Amino acid sequence: MPRFHFDYHEAERVTIDEVGQELQTADVARRMAMVALGEAVRDFTLAARPGSIAIVVRNNAGILLRVCALIDEAESW
Repeated sequence: MPRFHFDYHEAERVTIDEVGQELQTADVARRMAMVALGEAVRDFTLAARPGSIAIVVRNNAGILLRVCALIDEAESW
């Protein structure tokens, strides 16, 4: 099975996934990245933290996918 790595980018902090996960297809990796991004957005929102988050999915051939979100708070509604 192919191995996919999920690198987490938050502002100036980058966490590189050195180990990765064996998954059946790139589509499974894409869905996992989208779920992880949603969870990160939820965590930022609950903590009232604005900022940007990105998850980069890669394999040994390079970057396959980058999903990102911007959490920004309006001053007044």
